[in-house]
Amino acid sequence: SHPTSSQEIDQYSQQEPENVNLSSPIEAPENSPVVKYERDLMHHYSHKRLEFLHVCLEKMNSDCGNEIFKNMLDETNKQILTNECCLHLLNIGKYCHLGLAQIILSIFEYKDIATMAIPKNKHIWNDCVRRVGSQAGTQVSLEELN
Repeated sequence: SHPTSSQEIDQYSQQEPENVNLSSPIEAPENSPVVKYERDLMHHYSHKRLEFLHVCLEKMNSDCGNEIFKNMLDETNKQILTNECCLHLLNIGKYCHLGLAQIILSIFEYKDIATMAIPKNKHIWNDCVRRVGSQAGTQVSLEELN
């Protein structure tokens, strides 16, 4: 577990925590253009934001994380999240879901599909809110699709 200052991070909160410390996010050879791209990318994120996303990642169930990721990349729109993964997604929160999607889709390998996948993530969120939002145990709201 990483230090998070004196502030506790509420796993059900949809707010970003404040005053959080972060260790170095990337350790890789410096000569690769991909590594340079991703290092440059990380400089666009504050330490607070990266730690928030790290906490989000730790909350993500690996099976549901894989299912959400596959759904996000599915261009056929045939992938539908299970109710269990929808509920898990809603419980980690909208800001975790959209923030993780944004950083994943900024990675060199996926950057070319981000314009399709980020709006799709909002649709995934809204679909889950409609299907299982009343069971989430926390108040959830639809994401604007603009």
